[in-house]
Amino acid sequence: MNRQRDGIAAVIQDVEKLAKQLRADIRKRAVGLPKNLPAVAGKLRKRAAAAAEQVEKYVHRLRMDLERGAAKGAKAKRKRVNSKAKTAGISA
Repeated sequence: MNRQRDGIAAVIQDVEKLAKQLRADIRKRAVGLPKNLPAVAGKLRKRAAAAAEQVEKYVHRLRMDLERGAAKGAKAKRKRVNSKAKTAGISA
């Protein structure tokens, strides 16, 4: 029981130590952030534009596929109507 508590206490201390070190590292890097901010923002804008372009292409392809499918469905429906009219002896 005592060993478990000691082990848990050691893990807690390690986590606290790592959190403190991480916080210090973030503070150190945050000081230099304003210098790199415009470059990072530019890269982010470029990547967002590229992602938006890909989404537009996918949506366009999807719309074209759906329109082709709808056209095929309408054509098939016309064929069914015409064949029913022919069998009934009515000209469509």
